[in-house]
Amino acid sequence: MRSWLLKLLALLMAFGLVAAACGNDDDDGVTTGPDEPAPAEPADDGDEPAPAEPADDGDEPAPAEPADDGDEAPMDDEMMDGCEATVPGTKIDYAVFSPNANMDPTGSSGALVGGTQIVNVWDVLMAFDPASGVSNGQAAESLTPNDDFTEWTLKIRSGITYGNGDAFVAQDVVDSMLRFFDSRGDGMTNRAAGSVALIDFDNTEVPDDSTVIFRLHRGWSTFHTLLGDEPGMIVNPRVIAQLLDEEAANATEETSAARLVRNRMAVTPELVNAASFGPYEVAEVEPNVRTVLRARDNYWGGPVCIEEIEFTFPGSSTANWEAFQAGDFNAAFLRDPRVFADAREAGAVLSSEDQNVGGLFLFNQGVRGAEVIGKDIRIRQAIHHAINRDIINERAFEGKLKTTNAIAAEGTLLWSPELQECADQAPAYDPDAAAALVEEVKADGWDGSMLLVHADTDPGPEIAQAVEGMLEAVGFDIEVDLGPVTTVLIPRVIIQADYEMAGWGFNADGATWVASLNDNLLSTSGSNRMAFAHPDMDAALGELYGAANVDDQRSALAGVQCVWSEQLPAMVYSVTEEGLALAPNIKGVQRAGATIFLFGNAYIEN
Repeated sequence: MRSWLLKLLALLMAFGLVAAACGNDDDDGVTTGPDEPAPAEPADDGDEPAPAEPADDGDEPAPAEPADDGDEAPMDDEMMDGCEATVPGTKIDYAVFSPNANMDPTGSSGALVGGTQIVNVWDVLMAFDPASGVSNGQAAESLTPNDDFTEWTLKIRSGITYGNGDAFVAQDVVDSMLRFFDSRGDGMTNRAAGSVALIDFDNTEVPDDSTVIFRLHRGWSTFHTLLGDEPGMIVNPRVIAQLLDEEAANATEETSAARLVRNRMAVTPELVNAASFGPYEVAEVEPNVRTVLRARDNYWGGPVCIEEIEFTFPGSSTANWEAFQAGDFNAAFLRDPRVFADAREAGAVLSSEDQNVGGLFLFNQGVRGAEVIGKDIRIRQAIHHAINRDIINERAFEGKLKTTNAIAAEGTLLWSPELQECADQAPAYDPDAAAALVEEVKADGWDGSMLLVHADTDPGPEIAQAVEGMLEAVGFDIEVDLGPVTTVLIPRVIIQADYEMAGWGFNADGATWVASLNDNLLSTSGSNRMAFAHPDMDAALGELYGAANVDDQRSALAGVQCVWSEQLPAMVYSVTEEGLALAPNIKGVQRAGATIFLFGNAYIEN
């Protein structure tokens, strides 16, 4: 166990965090002084009745949705225990939603496809606490905005070194982030490119080795959340520069040196370990199969208690839960309302959060200039008329899914009656209207065919089958292509753009609200996977970026919903709960943001 002195210091630093957050003149929810890594927040019970929203006077920054006390674990109070050195033989067996394809942050995107694996290797600049709406420093000491959120001053911690011994300096932050910006359209699968593009790199300054002054193209009140996502996972730019030099001779017109570097990072642990400074190093990796991490000996944050984490994929949320119950895993990622119901009934320790726009169907509207039927809004209207969300719920989720037609579901923080009024303006279930639209488009020469790409993870096949039946009943001729998330769905949608309709999720929560919508909907976003573009949506997203308090954010999001209902970029069918089931003796797990989990301060009790 750590000494009583270290515990006392940690407690004093925790009080310092509170004071810093409360004393911020900008009321932005961002720390203004040195702090310890953010504690994990109580989880949100997504399929329980929505908790009452906290009183809001319109002047405070928007917090994340309030946590549900239920049977969730108050993990933050347990972080003062731990260890004085890594404990031999301790291990987390972690059942993932989907195995990761790459250890490079630019080659992975979010909690579902490797976020937890990579954050524990790279670490992150800021850690978002949904319970408070505050982003606390992790590898950063502080992040402070100006009055209109167009300028943010980042201070990084001193004394951090990469695995190869290089010092972590402020210029590394800019150089690492530029990889997201420069790799747009070059096979990069991370959606953050659209958000990183809002940084005005030409006018961003690095006045010294500990300071970055970010200047943005527009005010962004929640910019701090971007530094808790993959762009905040800093990759040693000197290692990348060396690798680019090595791969320059191997690059072709089809495969750039940057892509070759990402490919090497996927399968070469020693490269990843040299370029990173997180609590763990990669011991073994089989892309799309298995990843094993081992505690880093010289982690800047102190001793890493748990020696090893092994990430494997049992096959689905149901399989994860069953294997967890059987004792094969002591951590299991869940993303299925049926499974969450069983887990709560069993009294499992959970850390979870609702993901708005978590269940939806993308429409290809001409990615890379392709001539596809989804460009015709009549087709998008017909699909909305043809699909009954309740049928998806009954056939695939046993009636336990929280269905919605809105980008913010009722009971979540940014929902409002005004937003719902706009959501209800979208085409409602009406098979006759759908059939009429299909016939109208066929009269113009379309043959009725459409390709639906969907994950084969349970209950993916049931969702696809239900949708196929409803669409064919009104005159569509649907071809369904099922496959694993990382080897079929993501390549087909992101890299090849070889789809017409796809099962997907924007997964917008307290840490990712603005970025998720911007990255997928802004006409100029490098992460717009549908080629959707409309000036009214661009304007509505601009209002959302500048909204600094809850009332303004609700109003701005309602504006986004109004444009969505008119233009139908995609079809929402549910808000989706996702998160982690943990063995009760695992303590001190943090959330870096969204449902990405940090184990640097975790330990196994007894």
